[in-house]
Amino acid sequence: MKLWFAVVLALTLAACDGQAPPTVQGWAEGDFLALGPVDGGRLASRPVARGDRVAKGAVLFQMDATALTAARDAARQAMAEAQANLTDLTKGARPEEVAVTDAQITEAESAVRLATVSLARTRSLAAGRNASRQALDQAEAEAAQAAARLARLKAERQVQAMGARADRIASAEAARAAAAARLDEAQWHLDRATMRAPADGVIDETFHQPGETIGAAVPVLSLLPDDGIKIRFFVPEAARATLALGSQVALACDGCPAGLTATVRSVASREEFTPPPVYTLPNRASFVFLVEARQDGTALRLRPGQPLDVTLPTPP
Repeated sequence: MKLWFAVVLALTLAACDGQAPPTVQGWAEGDFLALGPVDGGRLASRPVARGDRVAKGAVLFQMDATALTAARDAARQAMAEAQANLTDLTKGARPEEVAVTDAQITEAESAVRLATVSLARTRSLAAGRNASRQALDQAEAEAAQAAARLARLKAERQVQAMGARADRIASAEAARAAAAARLDEAQWHLDRATMRAPADGVIDETFHQPGETIGAAVPVLSLLPDDGIKIRFFVPEAARATLALGSQVALACDGCPAGLTATVRSVASREEFTPPPVYTLPNRASFVFLVEARQDGTALRLRPGQPLDVTLPTPP
């Protein structure tokens, strides 16, 4: 096709008188989007058909999401458990546990007071030789034991107010972050079980029917976006200098309204040859360069493969 257009191009340019803007033959070509699922599985529904016009965001097809929904729910439950564990570690002991410890502290304080009074009495009796040394030793040991128990309970109460150790809290925070990431991933996959149109356009072709099992990234349909039509044509080396990026060309086709234009988006940096490809000085006129342009406006939507007359800018 390239060679055919190049030959027509040479004939068309040869007919130009040097003053009129040169006209070359071109054609419309589509940038199609092949859309398939992120995860393989059974195609549950496909509410569009070939030729349907769709708006951006419209549902194009849906995959069976049973397994993906279950994975999302499991990840959500794991996230809740990780959050509960972190909360439990950071808030310290439960009120009921604190109340039990406070009661034990009160009991231990009473035991300390009783042991202190008993020790004082025993010391007085021992001084008057009315109590044995063994009784004094026993009273001293009981007082020391009561004081140690009170100190231990008060230390436990302080620990309950502090919560878990920093390393355990850091580990719980990391576990919660990992659970949140798994939940986000599961939700991401579930969301993509429903494919929506990324742009306004027309369904060009459908490849699979509901009920079929397809693999990941296998196209279910192709979409031609409204801005997915490009105009392609070849120009000779002499005309290439008139086609800077952003320059405008005129378009004409059978049955098309007048005034259609396109804007040049790219010009090939490497030349091609029309036949015969002989590297001679006279044959430099056979050098051609591929040019791509995008249609201006939406008065008429060109069709892929539609032949076009492309009028280049007037040479300086």
